[in-house]
Amino acid sequence: MRIVNVMISRVMGGIEQAFLDYTEALKLYNHQVCAVVDTKCKILPELQQLNPEAVVQVSFVHYNWFLVPYLYFKLKKFAPDLVIVHNKKAVPIFKAAARLLGAKIVAVSHNPKFRHIDKCDGIFTITDYQRGVFAKKGYPLGRIFTIPNLISAGREFYKQDYHQPPVIGTMGRFDPMKGFPDLIAALAKLKDRGVKFKAVIGGAPQDAYMEEYMSIRRQIQENHLDKEVTLLGWVHDKTEFFSNIDVFVLSSRFEPFGIVLLEAMLHGKPIVSSLAEGPREIFAGHADAAYLFDAGDIDAMAEQLQLAVQNLGESQQRARRGYLLCMEKYALPVVAEKLDAAVKYFDDKDKK
Repeated sequence: MRIVNVMISRVMGGIEQAFLDYTEALKLYNHQVCAVVDTKCKILPELQQLNPEAVVQVSFVHYNWFLVPYLYFKLKKFAPDLVIVHNKKAVPIFKAAARLLGAKIVAVSHNPKFRHIDKCDGIFTITDYQRGVFAKKGYPLGRIFTIPNLISAGREFYKQDYHQPPVIGTMGRFDPMKGFPDLIAALAKLKDRGVKFKAVIGGAPQDAYMEEYMSIRRQIQENHLDKEVTLLGWVHDKTEFFSNIDVFVLSSRFEPFGIVLLEAMLHGKPIVSSLAEGPREIFAGHADAAYLFDAGDIDAMAEQLQLAVQNLGESQQRARRGYLLCMEKYALPVVAEKLDAAVKYFDDKDKK
C-alpha cells in the first residue's frame, strides 16, 4: 500500500518516536511510505535514516484550510491509499486532503481523548483499554485496532554489574502527570530509612512545564537530596543513560503507554513502575517482570524502590523477565505484523 504517515509536532518525545517506529514497521512489510512533518520538527535526521519514499515538510497551523490544496498537490503524485495521523489536532486538515486524494484516514490515538478522531475511517489505539473507551463512546469496534508501541533496536540480555550505591534513574518531560514530585518524596523516605542510593532524572525543562521543573528543584533542596539526586537535562544518548543506572523507575500518575518502559526493558534494567493505564496493561499477567505500585501511592513506591535496590539478585531476575516480555510482545517484527494486518483492512476502497 501507499501510506502517508503524518507527524506535525515540533518536539521530540514518545509520540514522535512512535511516528518513526511506524515508518520503520510499515517499510518492513514493503509498504511505500511518504512522511509528512512540520518544517520545524526535530526528528528529521532520524526520519531520513529510515529512508521513506518521500518527505513532505509543512508549516502546520491549526485550522489553516489553505493547507488542504497544498497537501493535495504535494501528495497527488504519491497517490496514497491511506493517511495515518499521529496528532489529533491535525485530523481535520488531513481528512479534507485525504478525501480529495481518494484515500482513507486513520488516527493513532496516543491518549484516550476522542475529539477529531471520531470522524476518521479507523482508529489505531496503543492499548486495549483505549479501544474499550472508544467503543463505549459508540465508535464501531471493528474499525478500532490495538497497535501497541514498539521497540526496534535489538540487544542481547546480559547480566549487569551494579554501581555502589545503586543508581535509580528516570526520564521524561516535567509534566505533572509524570509524578516526579511523588518520586522525590519516595526518595526522601529512602534516605530517612538509611537506604544508600543515587538518583538521576533526565529531561529538559520546557517552557510549558518550567513551573513544575522549578518546584521539583526546590523539593530536592528542601528534602536535603542535593547529594543524592541529579537533574541531567536532555538525554541525548539513551544507551549511555541506561548504562549509567541500575534501576529504572516510572512514577507517572497518568501514562497512556510508556515507551520508556520498553527502552528500559530492552536495556535489561529492573523496573519499578506505577500501575497507571499503560504500565498496567504492559505488565498484566506479568507482575513478576517489575516492581509495581498503585499510581500516586508514595509509600508503596518507596517500598518497591527499597526492594529493588536492596535485592539486586531478585532485581536481575525481574529484569530478565521484563526483557523477555518486551521481545515477545513489543519487538519491531511482532508489532509490525499487527500494523500490517490493520492497514490492509483499509486497502479495500469499498469498506466504510
